[in-house]
Amino acid sequence: MRDSGKGNGAGRFAPAVDRRTVLKAGAAAAGAAAAGPLAVFSRSARAADRLRVLTWPGYEEKGVAEEFEQTHGVRIDFKVYIGGEQMLRLFSLAPRGTYDIVLADAEYIRRLAAIDAIQPYSPDEVPELANYHPRFRNMRQIEAGGGRIWGAATRFGFYAVTYNAERMSREASGDWNSMFLPELAGRIGVLDWYLPNMGIASLAVHPNTKNPYDLSDEQLSAVRAWLLRLRPQVGMLGASSRPIVQAMIEGDIVAAMVGDLDIDLKLAGYPNFEATIPKQGGIRWQEVATLCRQSRNRELALEWIRYVSQAHVQAKLGFAKAFKARGPNLKIAGHLTAEQNRLMGYDPAPDNRGRMRVETLIDRSIARDLPVRQEAKVWIDIFNEFKAA
Repeated sequence: MRDSGKGNGAGRFAPAVDRRTVLKAGAAAAGAAAAGPLAVFSRSARAADRLRVLTWPGYEEKGVAEEFEQTHGVRIDFKVYIGGEQMLRLFSLAPRGTYDIVLADAEYIRRLAAIDAIQPYSPDEVPELANYHPRFRNMRQIEAGGGRIWGAATRFGFYAVTYNAERMSREASGDWNSMFLPELAGRIGVLDWYLPNMGIASLAVHPNTKNPYDLSDEQLSAVRAWLLRLRPQVGMLGASSRPIVQAMIEGDIVAAMVGDLDIDLKLAGYPNFEATIPKQGGIRWQEVATLCRQSRNRELALEWIRYVSQAHVQAKLGFAKAFKARGPNLKIAGHLTAEQNRLMGYDPAPDNRGRMRVETLIDRSIARDLPVRQEAKVWIDIFNEFKAA
């Protein structure tokens, strides 16, 4: 999910950019962007025909965007944002028609729709959806009614258990309640963000809940109790995954409630780290390409959405410099090396040679979402209580 450099020593691990680093480390930049004039970071401000895209990092990289620009003879203006709240703020501050496309986390799609920011379109307009894993063709967050969708998924990743296989067994990693093992006291890393962690706690306490973010007050109280019980086990609350990764290399953290860290660690030369989605399930983050309602270039915008839905483009995007991610188009395996397929799970599942490992991981995970029955503040207050305990 994140980029990293090669290295054999603990001090030499140096990921370039971390998707969740930008959620925290970029807060100051977010405030500055909101306070000042809207600045669009363009790879060509002189182009007469331009596509304007509000996006997470990665899509703007030359290796990802250049083919589209050359094919269509256009330039793309990218405004790179940091986190869903900044995305909403930037969109609201800009005059309508500023953006043609917003690439957003799936749980923010309904909020964009609520302010009439995006326009639904037919799934038939994105033929590559036929090659998507079914979970990404039938996402509740993108259903717009009338057989239309608010957007198409472009990349995703997991929140699961990343662990040091020399100090924790695979069997133990397969249960969220293993976080309470005595030998893990003070040795667990947790990302400092309420949404994934409370989703995880919800799955641990209510494993058969269809949506771990749709809880009654009583169910939410049980989630709070699980988190407060967990607090003494937590040795690090990371503002991003980067310090957690470093602490795992140094041996201070044995397990992290942050999936996909094994990708960075293995790329950096540490093969003793693995990741598991526990039996109760894991949380899945997903990005979606949406069409802005007042786009000046609707057809070109749809061409871009079709472009990023293609397997070879998602292969480039998955190994972007910004961070590492997986693609929902299962044909992506044909555009990755054998080593990359093994790293990302696009190789045969050991217990079902007719499926890829990544398919089983998708099936065992549930999409991250916003709280359904309570205000977000209620959930945030619980997570802040957990942090302060």
